[in-house]
Amino acid sequence: MKLRTLSAGLAVAAAAVTLAGGPATAADGPSEADVRAAIEHAVSGKATAADLKIIKDDPQLARTVPVSVKTGDPVVTKVDPPQRSGGRDSSALRAALASYQQKCWAVDYPLTLTSWAGTTIYTWHHAFSYCTANQVSGWESTRVISVAPYSRRDYLTDKSSVVYPQGLVTDVVNALVGAPIGTNTTGVGSPYYSHMARSVNLCFAQFNCYASNLPQSKLTLGSDGVAVALASAL
Repeated sequence: MKLRTLSAGLAVAAAAVTLAGGPATAADGPSEADVRAAIEHAVSGKATAADLKIIKDDPQLARTVPVSVKTGDPVVTKVDPPQRSGGRDSSALRAALASYQQKCWAVDYPLTLTSWAGTTIYTWHHAFSYCTANQVSGWESTRVISVAPYSRRDYLTDKSSVVYPQGLVTDVVNALVGAPIGTNTTGVGSPYYSHMARSVNLCFAQFNCYASNLPQSKLTLGSDGVAVALASAL
């Protein structure tokens, strides 16, 4: 895992750890410079055994410095189709869509950033819904996107006190109504996708930030689910 480090906040973070009990000595523990280096190495994915010892031996650092990312599987749930704008769908329209085997899915994909202590720093989610249907009743090979991805959003759960979300960096969808899905049920290799990324700062206080990362995912669409084409906490 590689995270962008924010050098101004590193100095404050290191000082907060070492000065809590007065200036460090060889007997007391690591120096401010050692702590700063350990944090910088950890958030850039280059921590040594000595760095990790500094982090794990300090309760605050052990809970707040990210050392790993957990990628879950997309959660895909079958849902009812969205209502058309202007009112409720007619029974005739619902019957027509049913005859072409329309299927609609709600998708939620999580990325979790964890600390040395195993605590969750945050979980970032990429979520949306979409539908597919056959163009010819009973012929799966004619399946197309019938409702483009909608209700697209990203959100954070299990957010610790060091997390300060920033702006949405990427918000791209390539999945027009009528685009052919065919018999690609899983979404692997599909050219149709939803891609989102958000900047997130990690700070001991709002303006004393020691890292900034960019959780993102690109999910490609199939007739019965999605595939993860890109997942990163860079």
